[in-house]
Amino acid sequence: MIVYLLEEEIREINRFSLELTGEGDDFQVVQPDDVRFVIRFVSERFGKDLYRKALGYCVALIVLHPFKNGNHRTSLLCAERFLQKNDYQSLATDDKRIQLEKWRLHYEEKHESHIEFFRIANRENNQERRNEIEKLMMSPYGVKIEQWLKKYNPNEL
Repeated sequence: MIVYLLEEEIREINRFSLELTGEGDDFQVVQPDDVRFVIRFVSERFGKDLYRKALGYCVALIVLHPFKNGNHRTSLLCAERFLQKNDYQSLATDDKRIQLEKWRLHYEEKHESHIEFFRIANRENNQERRNEIEKLMMSPYGVKIEQWLKKYNPNEL
C-alpha cells in the first residue's frame, strides 16, 4: 500500500524548511487549493512507480508555488519524505541537496522556467495542468531530479 503525504505534512515541511534558514516568520500558504491539487495529482497518477510519484510532488510543488517562500526546498523535502514513508532510505547530505537546488535554480534561470511555471500554474483546466506538469517531469529538468532521487533515495541498502 502506498502512503501519501497529507496536506498538513506538506505545510509542516514548508514551515520546517523556512525555520532552517531563519525565515520561520515568513510561513504562509498562498494557494491552499494548489497543495490539494498536488496531493490528488500524485495519488491519481504514475501507478505504483514511487520515484515518479516523488518527482510529481517535487515538480508540481515548484510549478504551482503554493507557499510564500521556500517552495524549492519544500518540493525536494516532500519528495524525499514521500519516499521515506514508503520505506526508502535517504542517503542525501545537506550538501547534496544544496547542489541539486543550485542546479535547479541555474537551470530555471537559464531556461526562463518561471515563465513556463507561471503559464502552467495559471491553467484553469486541471487536466491541462496535469498534462503540462507531466511534460515537465519528462523534460531534462525532470529527468535530472528523478535521477537524483533514485541515486540518493534507494529502496534497498
